Amino acid sequence: MELVINKTDDTTICALLENGKLYQVIAEEFEDQIAGNIYLGKVEKIVSALDAAFIKLPEGQNGFLRLRDVKREYIEKFANQKKLTEGQKILVQVKKEGIGKKGPQVTTNIAVVGKLLVLFPFSDTIGISKKITDENERLRLKQIAVNIRNKVGYGCIVRTASEKVEEEDIYNETLVLQKIWNDITQTFKRSRKEKLLYKEVDRDEYIVREYVTKEVNYVFTNDSKYRELIRKAFPKRSVKIEVVDGDPFEIFGIYDKINEINKRRVQLTCGGEIVIDRAEAMTVIDVNSAHYISSTSQSQLSFEINKEAAKEIARQIMLRNLSGIIIVDFIDMDTEENQKQIAEVLENELIRDKNKVTIHGFTKLGLLELTRKRTTKPLVEKFQTTCPICGGSGTVVHPNEILRKILEELSTPPENVSEVIIRIHPHLKSFITKETLSAIKKHNNFEIHLHYTYVTPISYELTWKLKPKEE
Repeated sequence: MELVINKTDDTTICALLENGKLYQVIAEEFEDQIAGNIYLGKVEKIVSALDAAFIKLPEGQNGFLRLRDVKREYIEKFANQKKLTEGQKILVQVKKEGIGKKGPQVTTNIAVVGKLLVLFPFSDTIGISKKITDENERLRLKQIAVNIRNKVGYGCIVRTASEKVEEEDIYNETLVLQKIWNDITQTFKRSRKEKLLYKEVDRDEYIVREYVTKEVNYVFTNDSKYRELIRKAFPKRSVKIEVVDGDPFEIFGIYDKINEINKRRVQLTCGGEIVIDRAEAMTVIDVNSAHYISSTSQSQLSFEINKEAAKEIARQIMLRNLSGIIIVDFIDMDTEENQKQIAEVLENELIRDKNKVTIHGFTKLGLLELTRKRTTKPLVEKFQTTCPICGGSGTVVHPNEILRKILEELSTPPENVSEVIIRIHPHLKSFITKETLSAIKKHNNFEIHLHYTYVTPISYELTWKLKPKEE
């Protein structure tokens, strides 16, 4: 894979490509992003009906905390009491960014993230990245994780970057993360007001840590700083780094590729298509055969289209950063074996996804259900905004309704009118026939001038001109 990093004075945008196809765009506003940040907050309100608490964070933000996630050991250590009460200070980490009108979701299950592993001070569980598939390597890393837990008393997850890394290097990072955690707790204990206690590493180090994965062989950037950062972070890897002049997104045509997120319909090379619709509570993806007819049987036809669609759907999920509940309506398959194979294709394609994805299987109606963990906003919200005309509905008032209103207003003109200028949107031009114009003029004794220059298709403008007053 290739990682393209485009850095300007105030923004950094990255793109991951494979064989010329765009798989992911990293366009977080790193300074504004709060996922992963650790705060001293205040319990502002406990809502028993929701089994949740609202936590006041710095700068007036309110975090949502699920009470069932708060462990007894945490409360006893940081609250010196048996349960949370309103007004007390609390140590929380942002689990998910706020989206829409929803505030950020916070947790007391703190995680201190490093390049090689994630440390969990309030847990004793250990885990190995699922992307590490070699059984011998998994056993080796599991023993290292057990040794770390025995030495520092914390649980941990060994990340993909730890594969083939010496135990000493992993343990050294553990000590760094342990010191970070100790500094956080000391600051928390001596502070009273809401404040930020820990923020992720700066954006350049974050990009190198999270996105220069073992699958990335080439890095293209317009900032030579990344050459040193990558070599320092991965001294034993041979990542090819090329520093280019100008905008690398222009050079590699990435801006044009990003326009894919604007499309509701995505064409497949086999002739089929997928249709992506985002709703408030979920994303629905429909697979259509369109004009594909090369297969000799309906069953084989459905399977071939669904197989290609599954690969493209995985790419679109990562590219658009879709999250939450995702429902896929594949073309009907006549056997459970075919359904199982399609689900496996999708699962294999999503292995590279950094976000946790769970495939729940097919429903009785033949719909595939999956969920994807949300950490940051969908990509569409970074490059698009709600349409000021339709308000996000995707529809506007029908032209016939606009014409009806115009005719109604023309039927009650002011006195002494000599002419009227009607300004409407060019979209309405095909709905106004010569017969319509003749009918308008026939029933009115003033001149009518029609201009297709109005800026919005949902309204119009009438300008009346009066006859000169007689002296």
